[in-house]
Amino acid sequence: MKGLVLDASLALEWFSDAASPASLAKRALLDEHVVLVPHLWRFEVMNAVTVWLRRGAVTQAHASWLLTELLSLPFAVVEEGDPEAILGLAHEHRLTACDAAYLHVAMMSGEPLATLDRALHKAAIAVGVTCL
Repeated sequence: MKGLVLDASLALEWFSDAASPASLAKRALLDEHVVLVPHLWRFEVMNAVTVWLRRGAVTQAHASWLLTELLSLPFAVVEEGDPEAILGLAHEHRLTACDAAYLHVAMMSGEPLATLDRALHKAAIAVGVTCL
């Protein structure tokens, strides 16, 4: 089975009221790929749901449901890798350290990256990582 690195931005989009048909179609990737995520993925997901809750975009009950759904997606948590390499990627491509960690996982694994983040997508293409 093929693998892919899943950025939190795409997974969160699947549960958004503003989800595009294109991003929803990418959810089928879960059926065809082993999904790899760095440890920070869970915290990025929890942080986004917390922000939605604070802004009143979701109720406490909906936030709890979202967390359950997002954290039960089939994924394998992998090590982010060398912090110096991640720092270098973040600096070179003007990424956050979190986004650079996704890029580094994709580079180390040789798997494509699934993201909605434009800067991360651009950096991935620049280093030869395929984006879905």
